[in-house]
Amino acid sequence: MKKNIFLLFIILPILVLTGGGGFNSYHTPKPYTIMIYMNGSDLESDFGAATDDLVEILDAGLDSRNAHVVILTGGTKRWMNDAIPEGECVIWEMVDGHLYEVESMGERNMGHPDTLRDFIYFGLKHFPAEKVGLILWDHGGGSIAGFGHDERFVEGTLTLPDMYKAFSEAGLRDQKLEFLGFDACLMGTVEMAVLASDFARVMIASEDLEPGDGWDYAFLGVLNENPHMDGFALGKVIVDTFMDFYGVNSDEILTLSVIDLARVKPVMDAMGRLVARDWAFRPMAIRRANTKTFGEGSPRDNYADMVDIGDMAVQLKDLFPRESAAVLRALKNCVVYNRHNSDVELYGLSTFYVYGGKSVGEESLRMYSALGMDADYTRFLHAFFDGLVRYKKDADIAHREWVLWEPITEDVYRMAGLAQEEHRDSLWPHIYGHWVSLFPVASTKGNMLYAIPVRINGRDADIITTTSRIKGIRHRDGNVIQKGYDPIQPGDMISFYSLEWNILTNAFTWHRSRYITVRGDLALCWAPTPDGYGIGERLTDIYRNTHYTLPG
Repeated sequence: MKKNIFLLFIILPILVLTGGGGFNSYHTPKPYTIMIYMNGSDLESDFGAATDDLVEILDAGLDSRNAHVVILTGGTKRWMNDAIPEGECVIWEMVDGHLYEVESMGERNMGHPDTLRDFIYFGLKHFPAEKVGLILWDHGGGSIAGFGHDERFVEGTLTLPDMYKAFSEAGLRDQKLEFLGFDACLMGTVEMAVLASDFARVMIASEDLEPGDGWDYAFLGVLNENPHMDGFALGKVIVDTFMDFYGVNSDEILTLSVIDLARVKPVMDAMGRLVARDWAFRPMAIRRANTKTFGEGSPRDNYADMVDIGDMAVQLKDLFPRESAAVLRALKNCVVYNRHNSDVELYGLSTFYVYGGKSVGEESLRMYSALGMDADYTRFLHAFFDGLVRYKKDADIAHREWVLWEPITEDVYRMAGLAQEEHRDSLWPHIYGHWVSLFPVASTKGNMLYAIPVRINGRDADIITTTSRIKGIRHRDGNVIQKGYDPIQPGDMISFYSLEWNILTNAFTWHRSRYITVRGDLALCWAPTPDGYGIGERLTDIYRNTHYTLPG
């Protein structure tokens, strides 16, 4: 018997009804079919984010005469409702605000290309339409880490080659998607766009991290007004509803772009020509240090290395003016629509540019080479990485920060605080009396975001905070970065990581404090430099090496 799920409220059990206009072996063609690959992951099992978006989809008011909406659910250990079954992947159809179970795919790994392939093939076969859109819903990690994490499987992530394989085998060469959307972090990359250009007309994705609530699925209602709109017009609606949902003054990181995939390969070509010229490491590294980077974390997990392509070209325009201008022209032609709240101009597409993650650089570059991108740009990344790993003590300093040192013994100092150069005389932050270091990770027009490395409930993570408000916890699954933040709740057990420096051996280790129990709302408190502590410097050079000085 077909099931019909009506989501009343997230806090109530989902009502399961029977009967109604659910699945047929072949549906009448409609103007649109929108397929949503909803890999619930820990976003759902921890705090019901997938269920929230199912509610948004059903509440969007879409008249089902205008579009098929087909959803695959899976990838999570637990659903925060009583209707979506656990331990299996299920295909659903949304009909006028109700979900009907179409077919169970059984226990499948949503991080395996065959699962994505089979879902796409099923949707194309059984839900014909004039235009087809595909939305991939979950975490993302950019060009190296790829998309999604099925938390039920160890190998639960789709790499870019995995997605290319799935798209090709599903038949999307012959029946192109009108749009490919990523409701996930960091997937607005030129590498993803180049691979997708064989299978879709338009890509909608974020260069940077996304808030936990992701897209606003109220955009579906616009198809009632114009069910035949193309992917560019619908993409613009998706971007606008996303930005309006949070507001441009939000302290959330907001970026979303609409990409013309027919014009993306010239961007990659122009990037190759930009770095094919003769160059010296020092001036390139200085400019890389100042390029807008996405997905940064604390020093313990800073591996994403995605940068804005336009800002990269702007940083290099004094060295290669003609080639930089060509990159910016190609971006302008390719990025149809782009909105953000970054503190610097963003141009709508990112790329991998090894730097902060040089400790895993060899592995990342092997994966990048397998993508088959522009040969000149790929050779440049390898050559730049070779320069990074050549350590020089007298290297140029790219960034200078102030360190609050706590003397532990005569030879051991522990980092108790970190401040930007202009804030040397500011107060120092602590949580429950434990001094913490704020590592800068991102900035919007109105706020700087910082990471505090911690271990919470037995799992390593970063607390993400502004100087005035703790936003939550960000975990990583490999290099795939969490969308949004987990809440910090009373009863959680947190210990803080602090860098320790043995000046006798010049060795650095991470010290972890004893656990504290969260008693209420966690907050930063600020106090002057404590007695007995001293202030030194943290210097980051163009090789991405850090050097420290003692109080003096």
